[in-house]
Amino acid sequence: MTVFKSVGITARNDRKKALDLAKELLNHLEERGLSIVVDPEIATHIDKVNVAVPLEQWRPDLIITIGGDGTILRTCIHIPKPEPPILAINMGERGFLAEVSPKDALQAVDRSLDGKFTLERCKKLTASVEGEALPDALNEIFISADAPVKLLYANLWKDGVRILDCRADGVLVASPTGSTGYSIAAGGPVLDPETGVFVITSVCPLTPFPPIVFSENSTLTVEVERPRNVVVVVDGYYRKLVKKQKPHVTVAKSDNVTSFIRFKREFYRRLKSRLLYPKGGRC
Repeated sequence: MTVFKSVGITARNDRKKALDLAKELLNHLEERGLSIVVDPEIATHIDKVNVAVPLEQWRPDLIITIGGDGTILRTCIHIPKPEPPILAINMGERGFLAEVSPKDALQAVDRSLDGKFTLERCKKLTASVEGEALPDALNEIFISADAPVKLLYANLWKDGVRILDCRADGVLVASPTGSTGYSIAAGGPVLDPETGVFVITSVCPLTPFPPIVFSENSTLTVEVERPRNVVVVVDGYYRKLVKKQKPHVTVAKSDNVTSFIRFKREFYRRLKSRLLYPKGGRC
């Protein structure tokens, strides 16, 4: 008897090996008697348009992503909440969030169906612009001027108290999961996934602005003094253009989480092998 009854499958559509694997896994799942839904972006490539369902309408018990972190983030932006567990098969450049190599995909699917796994629950961020809710972020909220290389002048508030000013190309608020993404590239720290914190990191600051780690119970507000046109980007996929004098972007911990199927605890192995020393080097 399987733990899951229905599965959603999505994959990057620009790599034939990912599409071939998606079709192989779909056939395997159907043979095991599971109900399947497929991302319309790949359905035509694998001749499964009859089970194509938009991500916004998905309600499966399990999601399988075949790709890199971008495939995972795109999926999480669109699927309804609460999210089902994700089994992530790595076919990206580094695939930091992915658990499984393509050669182990079938075995991983069977282990998942048999309940032989643990769940890693990743905290998310909720954000709003002038009271309008944005999609939750698994990685980060990025705030910048709409025009390239135009400085962002912002005031930062924590729990209603103004704490700092920032002059930079942009401001990132990242979750522990997102601390290993854009944030670390901008000079932010790596946050252990079990910590109850998030971090704000400036991108190319004009004046010194070190990354600051906040308790997950904090509410952070970025008040943009100028320019008038601001863009807020969630996980690199959702983009909100704001045209307003001194808009406020508020960020806090979300009630939602993204859950990944894991077969062993190996955050620091992934950190070392895929991020810090991807060529096999050692510290």
